[in-house]
Amino acid sequence: MQKSRLEAFSDGVFAIVITLLILDIRFPEVEYGQFWQTLGSILPRILAYILSFIIIGLYWVIHHNSMHAIKTTDRGFLWLNILLLLCVSFIPFPTSLVGRYPFEAGPIIVYGATLITCNLVGYLAVVYVHYHPHLATAEFSDKYLRRHTPNYIFVNGSYLGAILLANIYPLASYLIYIAVVLLLIIFLPKVDDGINYQAH
Repeated sequence: MQKSRLEAFSDGVFAIVITLLILDIRFPEVEYGQFWQTLGSILPRILAYILSFIIIGLYWVIHHNSMHAIKTTDRGFLWLNILLLLCVSFIPFPTSLVGRYPFEAGPIIVYGATLITCNLVGYLAVVYVHYHPHLATAEFSDKYLRRHTPNYIFVNGSYLGAILLANIYPLASYLIYIAVVLLLIIFLPKVDDGINYQAH
């Protein structure tokens, strides 16, 4: 099976999910005298929107780059991709919870658990391709899996730490989420070895 339809479908889902994030932000009908107070009250939702927008954008970049290593697809890979999109499309829900209850443990835990699930499914897709090498280009090798495995362990371990801190130091949980995203943006391109993105 050609990968073009998978890429087109995935891009469409990512675009819809990112658009859905903004729908939770509503400015109530208030007198102008209450403008700044009201704006401050919805600030947690705005910050949650920004964080999730960047995270979903990061998932899209990773998905886009990984497709350069894929030559063709099969039914198993298609279902793993659909499962990944299911997890990503769930992100607006915990984002809404975090925006409404920013310093409560429950929403922070649900948010972290959602991200961990997304990462686990993404890693399963990498492992699946590793054991089905006919799906990949020549650039995808054993080294690719070996170098990405510690990355998945670090990210999910960090998110698990954020979940465990949610009841005690909720602010620390947010700092972990933000730090992980920044580290991935900075260092993930260095981990993506062996793929000539310009050639595909």
